[in-house]
Amino acid sequence: MHTTSTQDRIDSLDLIRGVAILGIYIMNIYSMTAPDIAYSVPRWQEGSGIVDDWVYAFQSLFVESRFMSLFSLLFGVGLAVQWDRMAQRGTEPKHWIKRRLGWLLVIGLLHGFFIWFGDVLALYALCGFFVIRHLGDSVRRLVTTGIMFLVIGQLFLGYTLFGALITGENIMQVPDLPFSQEALAELRNANSDLGVRTVRNLTENAFMLMVMPFITFWFSTGLMLIGVALYRVGFFNNPHAWRWALPLWALGFSWGAIVLGFRYAWGLETSAAQATISLMMIAGPPMAIGYASLLVPIARSGSRLVTMLRNTGKMAFTLYISQSTLTVLFFSQIAPGLWGTLNRLETLFIVAGFTLIQVIVAHLWITRIGQGPLERLWRWLAFRKLER
Repeated sequence: MHTTSTQDRIDSLDLIRGVAILGIYIMNIYSMTAPDIAYSVPRWQEGSGIVDDWVYAFQSLFVESRFMSLFSLLFGVGLAVQWDRMAQRGTEPKHWIKRRLGWLLVIGLLHGFFIWFGDVLALYALCGFFVIRHLGDSVRRLVTTGIMFLVIGQLFLGYTLFGALITGENIMQVPDLPFSQEALAELRNANSDLGVRTVRNLTENAFMLMVMPFITFWFSTGLMLIGVALYRVGFFNNPHAWRWALPLWALGFSWGAIVLGFRYAWGLETSAAQATISLMMIAGPPMAIGYASLLVPIARSGSRLVTMLRNTGKMAFTLYISQSTLTVLFFSQIAPGLWGTLNRLETLFIVAGFTLIQVIVAHLWITRIGQGPLERLWRWLAFRKLER
């Protein structure tokens, strides 16, 4: 087994995590600034056009499920790294990592219930409780179990697609599109009402917690296990990792293009096309590892951009919460009139501006203050008794 130093490992993880947290925002923002369906249908509003289609195609082929897959891989690696560190210091890791996951679950539930219904932290915490039981498995078993979980997740998700195709029913509950100005105004008013938003978040997160064991749990856990396997074989410290990029990209891109073709053939506004989220998820793991393959060799670069992105990765937890909190606050309370008015390209301009702010703030915070505020809080909650 290839071994790596902890410092080398952290360098590559921070850079990849920084890119991943910024990439996730490119998709998540649509469910914060517009009706949920804007996430997956480019022409959800009147006046949408070919530019929206091109942006949607780019996101489908290069972003959708790719960065979330990358983040899931990294979460599994993070668990393995922390486990190894504690074991090397002579500390029993299981109890303390469970405490850390428990607090992540609490934070994730609070975030999902009161800020944004799309939270993944609670899901990751639940997956983590399973993953830590397998950190001692062989690489082959980690990969085998991970792939098995990905397949099981596809079986559950594929059931929805099969049902939509066979019955022709609106299983995915796609609304009538495009929204009229009156319908958008009604949705906008509901979005700016804190009470209504809270009830909606509570309802949708309660539903997600019920269906999670059948859908997202399997996919995310499988990726985490594969991430641990990659860490165990030294992938994240391999200067030749870039050789994996092209074939993995080709595989993921080709599959994504096929799925995108099905979506357009069936009609993006149909329930069947919306259910292909399961098929598109298959393209996520190979392209995610492909992205990581290019980032690993430059992780130790002394360039200013790489350093800033590494610092961004060190504050990924804080940035993830701030992305949703600030975006939701702005579009629901500060400028509620903007909610549901931006097209896909205009929304990307907001992403670009906020991304620049995040990178600069994270770099200044890490270099001048140190650990991110939520990272510090999470560590204190989980390990305060250990570090006394």
